[in-house]
Amino acid sequence: MAEEDGELECEEESVGEEADDASARLEKELEEAKCLADERLDQLKRCRAELENVMKMAARDREENIKFASQRLISRLLGFLDSMEQASKHDQGVKLLNLQLLAILEGEGLVPIEAEGKPFDPYRHEALMQVESGELAENTVAQELSRGYILNNRVLRTSKVAVVKKR
Repeated sequence: MAEEDGELECEEESVGEEADDASARLEKELEEAKCLADERLDQLKRCRAELENVMKMAARDREENIKFASQRLISRLLGFLDSMEQASKHDQGVKLLNLQLLAILEGEGLVPIEAEGKPFDPYRHEALMQVESGELAENTVAQELSRGYILNNRVLRTSKVAVVKKR
């Protein structure tokens, strides 16, 4: 029995040493995992800060673009303003001013909507009244009361029109 007791003590010591080794190994793995987690958290914080900086810079750029979006157009209109001053001294200048302004705006992508004699289109025309006509078909624009415009393929302002109704 003494031999058995000695073997038991060895086994208990062996089990205790193994438990200490496993505990030390687990503590080491836990410490490595904590270091990795801290490293990942630090990377995440830096990425977030960088994203916030990019977003702030994009917002500043957007504000700057909005602020100066009309600068090119206004620069082109200054010549028109000068011409308008000169035209105010002469009667014929008004028609030339209209053509000059329309050319400037067409250069910026503005296109007048052709309405008279065309079929009524609710996306391009706003019917203000109906008129009778023996010459034009029903739902045709008989008269343009106010011109509409398209800017870069998007309706900027609808034409105000009178539409033919059936007699």
